[in-house]
Amino acid sequence: MSKTTTVVRWMGAAAAAAGAVGAYAFFVEPLWLEVTRPRIHVRGLHPDLEGFRIALLTDLHAGEGTPLWLVRRAARLAMRENPDLIAVTGDLAADDWTSFAPVLDALSELRAPHGVWTVPGNHDYTVGIDRWRREVARQPNLRDLTNGAEMRRVGRARLCVAGVDDYSQGQPRLDALPPPEARDFTLLLAHDPDQAEKARREHDAVDLVVSGHTHAGQVRMPFVGALRNPAEFDELYEEGLRRRPWTQVYTSRGVGTVHIPVRFLCRPEVAILELTGAPRPPRDRARRP
Repeated sequence: MSKTTTVVRWMGAAAAAAGAVGAYAFFVEPLWLEVTRPRIHVRGLHPDLEGFRIALLTDLHAGEGTPLWLVRRAARLAMRENPDLIAVTGDLAADDWTSFAPVLDALSELRAPHGVWTVPGNHDYTVGIDRWRREVARQPNLRDLTNGAEMRRVGRARLCVAGVDDYSQGQPRLDALPPPEARDFTLLLAHDPDQAEKARREHDAVDLVVSGHTHAGQVRMPFVGALRNPAEFDELYEEGLRRRPWTQVYTSRGVGTVHIPVRFLCRPEVAILELTGAPRPPRDRARRP
């Protein structure tokens, strides 16, 4: 076999491999939902919150590269896990949509004993934040928690569920939080994980922030990670659990895609977070501060 023939064959094989990777990244992985079940270890967790389960859905971007059937499937996968509470942390629809009604309808099956809560993301402002507020308000099972807080009793435990406006487009505030001594655990819904850097240790006393926004980059490369991360504190927040000295932050990869309907080594995620007071295992892989 001549050297030229060998080179041609290698080039053909490389082109075929590149084509297969491209087809996978465009047509397979963006629709291949993954249910993750991370345990969130909380020191001093109230015993009545042991095993409390939070379903996190975020960055749906319905209509851009995300069909409504995928949003419905994400909602059904979340419901199969029987969560105690559901958090929907923004970016519901594609930028060119004129109504949130179709995606809200796709989420209409969501139910949880301690509520289904939502806050807006930056792309919700692009579509129209006044429209977002009006159309969310019409949903009987979805509560807008923007710059607000609600107290829930879980047995004897006092659970505070709070939410903030979008970090970059809105006016996020935490002044609605009850005094720390009135809460046993505080969950904060924030579209952008950067919001955690604004939470104060003693006054705000937030135990867990649930967020999205980064999409974990959508395209990740081995040994490199995300090719693009829109977080301001991108060295801290990309995906998964991050422990800070004053709180913990879980950043979901999200359900949909933005700008380009492609994912690689970064499957769309439905996260089911389980609280536990058990000590962290010695080989806990969550990233440390």
